[in-house]
Amino acid sequence: MSGVDELYLVARRVLLDALAALGPHRDAVVLVGAQAVYLRVGEADIAVAPYTTDGDLAIDPAVLAEIPPLEQSLLEAGFFLRKKGSVGEWATRKPTKANPQTEVVIDLLVPASVSPGEGRRAASLPGHDKKAARIVHGLEGALIDADVMALGSLELSDERTFDVRVAGPAALLVAKVHKIKERSVDPRRQKDKDALDILRLLRGVETADLATRYQRLLADERSSEVAASACAWFRQQFAEPTGEGIAMAVRSVGVLADAAEIAASCEVLANDLLDALGR
Repeated sequence: MSGVDELYLVARRVLLDALAALGPHRDAVVLVGAQAVYLRVGEADIAVAPYTTDGDLAIDPAVLAEIPPLEQSLLEAGFFLRKKGSVGEWATRKPTKANPQTEVVIDLLVPASVSPGEGRRAASLPGHDKKAARIVHGLEGALIDADVMALGSLELSDERTFDVRVAGPAALLVAKVHKIKERSVDPRRQKDKDALDILRLLRGVETADLATRYQRLLADERSSEVAASACAWFRQQFAEPTGEGIAMAVRSVGVLADAAEIAASCEVLANDLLDALGR
């Protein structure tokens, strides 16, 4: 596909590799993160092209079988734990123009509210290595707000397509808001593109549909807590002129868009959603 960054092409290829390897468990998998955002809304009338170098897969423990072990399936497909002590970070290496051994990561993540593990990081899924998947707060909505979609390659030479559950826009928004909040204490970990992905969701999804999906998250005991806290943080980040999320979105587009227009768009659309939610 012309015009798409090579690393994004490779990230999608590796995501398809992981889904192929996880075939017996695919019903327990939900695509989350930036690749889910782009599959949902594409560019959403934003001048910055979609871009990511990894893939995120949420695991639903209620659906996941114990056999075969996740780690066995991934190891046999050429993945490995990224480094000593890694939890849920599965890497592989692919050749690119810049590096014949470019490392690409797939994260296996379990929403905290449904994790069977008692630790802070390792999900400890029955039948699987305790480090196979990582506990994450904020992803709970992906178990409620999700739809089966066709996920294909971004390269003409790769004809693979998988039907996979993809997190819905409300679940993705909640997850991104939590990520921004969590990383705000350490600016070195903050990624401005997370805020731009939220703006893509706000622009690419009708407010009424987004609000309806969000209400489902607020009503479900698995996701109600993270959805409610995300509402408050979302207001601070995007519905106020000095919000951190607005500043991040403006920085992310740089000279490719008018800063005032991006800021105004964030604020207006955020308040529209909060009004629709009665928040």
